[in-house]
Parts: sequence; structure tokens; C-alpha cells
Amino acid sequence: MPHLPLPRCVAPWLCISLGPLQRRSKRTFTQTRSVKILDGDGGAPAGHDHAEEEGSLVRHPGHDVFFCGRSVDLRKSSRGRDANRGEIAKATGPVRCRAPALDGRRRGGHRRDRGGRMGEKAWADGLPHLARGAGMLAAAIALQWLSIAMWTRQSDSQVIWLPGPLLLSALLCEPLRFWPAYNLGWLLGMILFAFLLGLPMPATAIIYPVVLLLINVAGYVISRFRADQSIDDFVRLLGFLVIAVALLPLAVSAFVAWLTSITPLAPWLSGPWWHVGLADALGYALLPPAIISLANPASSLRRDALPSWNMLVITTVALVFLWLGWRELGGIGAVRPLLLLAPVPLAIYVALRSQIPGTSVVNLVIGMIAIQLSLSKDGPFVQGGVSHTNLSVQLWMLGMTIASLFLAAMVEQRRATQRALSASSSEVRELAGRLIVAQEQERARIARDLHDDINQRLAVASIRLSALRRKVDESNRNDVSQLQSELIALSEDVRHLSHDLHPSMLTQTGLTAALAALCQAQRQRSGPRIELKVSPHATDLPEDVALCLYRVTQEGLGNAVRHADAQRIEVALQIGEERVNLTIKDDGKGFATEAEGCRGLGLMSIDERTKLLGGSYGLRSTLGKGTELCICIPLGPYKPLHGQA
Repeated sequence: MPHLPLPRCVAPWLCISLGPLQRRSKRTFTQTRSVKILDGDGGAPAGHDHAEEEGSLVRHPGHDVFFCGRSVDLRKSSRGRDANRGEIAKATGPVRCRAPALDGRRRGGHRRDRGGRMGEKAWADGLPHLARGAGMLAAAIALQWLSIAMWTRQSDSQVIWLPGPLLLSALLCEPLRFWPAYNLGWLLGMILFAFLLGLPMPATAIIYPVVLLLINVAGYVISRFRADQSIDDFVRLLGFLVIAVALLPLAVSAFVAWLTSITPLAPWLSGPWWHVGLADALGYALLPPAIISLANPASSLRRDALPSWNMLVITTVALVFLWLGWRELGGIGAVRPLLLLAPVPLAIYVALRSQIPGTSVVNLVIGMIAIQLSLSKDGPFVQGGVSHTNLSVQLWMLGMTIASLFLAAMVEQRRATQRALSASSSEVRELAGRLIVAQEQERARIARDLHDDINQRLAVASIRLSALRRKVDESNRNDVSQLQSELIALSEDVRHLSHDLHPSMLTQTGLTAALAALCQAQRQRSGPRIELKVSPHATDLPEDVALCLYRVTQEGLGNAVRHADAQRIEVALQIGEERVNLTIKDDGKGFATEAEGCRGLGLMSIDERTKLLGGSYGLRSTLGKGTELCICIPLGPYKPLHGQA
């Protein structure tokens, strides 16, 4: 194909693409199509290997060059492409293209879009932190107000402090990445509350950051000490009490006592250091265990049903009677010890029903009742002075709370053990169901092999022996006939064994005929008298229930014949609207049923088959008076674990 030279007077715009169209992004192709086109004066030769339409931007088919005005033949080989591109550059001189400037503008637009997306992502990532910080700020202000409401103004002492325990609870329940948000929200809330009350700001700016640091250290140590989000174990609960209820309040009270000596503080912080320490310890003993237990997905309160209205009513009535008893009888010195023990039954009841959260809530309410009565100089906690009264209330509440926590932890462990045992029992029962199903399948396979293979081969052998008997002489004919009779008896035994392994009559003729055939076979083989009584609705039973009843009857008859030496056996099958009852009674020698661990595999199989169908199993036997076996299977909706029983 001849090359057409480009005129020197014309400088068409050329735009050489950076790669094949299939490998270029949509943005690059758009930039290429947006190049300004200048008219040229060359002709446009025909042919698909040349550019077409003079004065327009054209892509050469299958190549990497876009140009206008003229056409240049491009070879598909790399050497041809390099030569043609060199020719284009030589013929036209420098190539001018506005695509780079346009690409810069578009790149700037994409940079702005990327910046917008990054801003949206940053906002979405920061929103959880902002929400947690704002929630902690509001909660800290509310709990600080509640703590101030229980402030004893006569002695300027605080009975309980709740904002710090709230922060510790949040730190123990959330990942480390949310700790800064909680810390900032808590610190701002405490400083804002102090500012609204007009407290000394220099002391506030010192004490709350130090308390914040101590709480974070305690939270980090406890979080490393715990393997998961729970304190229901005795060791974990003891570690939490040592760190959060003993060491942390002691450190805070020591720092407050030192700070009080050099700068004025809030009135409730200016009292004796033990009041500050006990107020902190009481808050840490009440609030964090309840919140941590509620936040733990494995806690019994979240896994089981929530407390019912009956429990709430009973607890409320008990608290009212406690308040009345403390108020009316608290001044009698002889009954004060009994009044101090009055909340113990309520604490035990709540610990059994709602574990650690309910225990903490009830203890807090009881503490508020004690504080209110003590402020009005009523109740069993009133001492000679206000300070001693507050101290007695704090010590009693702290001891009651710690004892209730250990009781609730014991209940939680007991519930966890019960769940584990229940899960293990379900797994064992499921495994037993699978084994029974596998046993039935294997029995069916062996029965088919015996009937279709072994028994047929025995029949063929019997036919050949019959033919052989006619060929032998008279002296050996009796021996062959005896051998043939033994072979026929063996074939009959194999047939009975096949039917025992897989009762085909059960699916073909129904349960009543199958039980009748089973009793007839036992009567012919062993000789005991067997009476069968079957309800007329036996044909309407589900297949798995019918199979279970047949297997239980088979096992019961076998035990009565083999082990009890029974001479008379009664089999009764009664079918009602909601359940079916099977009773097998014999007059054998019986056995002692006290040794439950000595049950054989047959009785264990009966028990498992019955339980898989949601039924019950009972066995009564007396030495010398026979045995009675009873099973009851419900006919309502049930779901067998795996297959048929």
C-alpha cells in the first residue's frame, strides 16, 4: 500500500494513544475524543487500513494512533509501528495536543471527587466515636447529679460515686479504639458539671484528669486479666474486686487527700479520705458488674428469658416491706441485727432469677433506702453521729454487695454448667439417634444380602442335592437326604434371621400383622404363651413410631424368653388421640431394678428409641414376680433428630 505524504503547509493535530482501546480506561478515551480538531487538506484514501474522514478525529483500526486530516499506513508488527510513528513525526513536525491540559482539569475533578469520598468515609468512621463521646458526656453529668443527690450535707460526705464506675464499665465493654472518645466525653462532662455548680476550676482541672488516668490504668489491667467479657468466674470476680473496688478507690482517695491539703476542693471531697474511698468502692462494686454482665453475650440473663412481671412485683413488694420495717422498727435495738439480715432472702431470690444485673439494681435500691432513712435519722443504721451513720451505711452496703456478687456469680456458673450439660446431652442423644438410624440401615442391608444372596444359594444347593440323591446308590441316599434336610433347616433359619433384622411385613402389611407374626415366631421357637392385644387404629401410626414399637416389642419378647424364663407374656398396644402406650408383661423370675448402671444394651436401646420420639420409658420388676415394661410415645407434632427411630 503506497504512503501518501502530508503537505508541509498543513499541521494537523495528532494524538497518539497510550495503549490499545481495550486496555484504556473510559477517562483516557474521553480525553482523546475531546481534542480540538483542525482541518487538513489531504485526501482520504479508501480502505480499512487507513484513517478516514478528513478533518475529524479517527482511530486507526487495531492500532494505537489517532490522527486527523491525513492517513498513514500502520503495520501490526512492532517494527512497523515504530517506523510509521517515526514517519508521522518527521512529516508533521512537533505534535500539539490539548489533551494534557484537559487531562489536568479532569484529574483535578477526580481529585476533588476522591477528597469528597474520603471526607464521607472519615465522617462515617468518626460518627461512632462522636456518638459514644456525646453519650458518655450526658451520662456522666446525669450520674454525677445522682451522686450529689445522695450527698450528706450534715457531714459533707458522699455516700456513693457513680461517674467513675460508669467510665470503667464502658472501657471494659468496648475495644481500645473507642477509649479516647469515652475519656474525652467523660472529662468534658465532669468539667462542665463542675463549672455549672461553680466549683473551684483549678482543682477540678487537676483532679479529674488524674482520676481519668487511674481509671484507664485499672481498666487496661482488668481487660488484660480477663480472657473474655465476663466476671462470673470466682477468680475473675476476685481480681476485679481487688483492682476496681480496693486498689483504685484507695489510690483516688489518697490523691484527693493530698490535693485537699494544698488547694480547696468540692465539699463532698473535703471530708475524711475513707469516706471518699468507700463512696468510690461502693460505686465500683455496684455499677460495672451489672453493665459488664449485660454486655456479655454469654450471660444467662441474655441467653435466657428476661425476668417476668411476677418477679418485678414480688421484688417491689419486698422492698416496700423492707422500707416499712426499717422505718418503724429501726429504733428498737433488740431487733436491729434481724433488720440488717432482712434483705438477705430478697438478695438470694434476685440472684437466682436475674443474676448479677438484678443483684446490683436491688442492692442500689436497698442502699438508697438506707441512705434516705439515715438522712432522716430513722432505720437500723443510725449511730451517735452523722459521720458514723454514713460510715455504717457504706460498710453495710459494700459488704452486702460483695456477698451478693459472689452469690450471683455462683448462680451464673451453675447456669453455665447446666447449659453445657444440656448441650452435651443433646449431642449424645443426636449421636445415639444417628447410630440407631445407621443400625437400621445396616440391618436392612444385611437382611437383603441374606435373603437375596445367601438364601438363594442355599436353595440352589438344596436343588442340587435333590438331583444328586437320585443319582447315588441306595446306601448313600439316606445320607444325602439328611444333608438336604439340614440345609433346608439352615435356609429357614436364615430366612427368620433376615426377617428379624428387617421386618418387611411392617411396611407391606402394617404394624398389627408384623406384631402378630413376631409373636407367632417367638411362640413356635421358644414355646411361651403370648397374648397380643392391639388397638384397631394401629395402621394409622407414622412409620417411625411403628418401627419403634416393633423394635421395643421385639427386644421385650427376647428378654422375657432369654433371661426371665417366662411362660406367659402379655403384649398390649393402646392408641389414643394424643399418645400410644405399649405394655409388655411377663411372669418370669424378675430382677432388681435398683442397679440402674447395670442396664444392658437392649434396655438402653429401648430408652434411646423412646426419647428420640419424645416419649417416656418405664420398667418395673420384682424378684420372683415378673417384669413389666411400658413406653409412652406422644402422637402430636414432634421432630426426630435424624431419620427414623
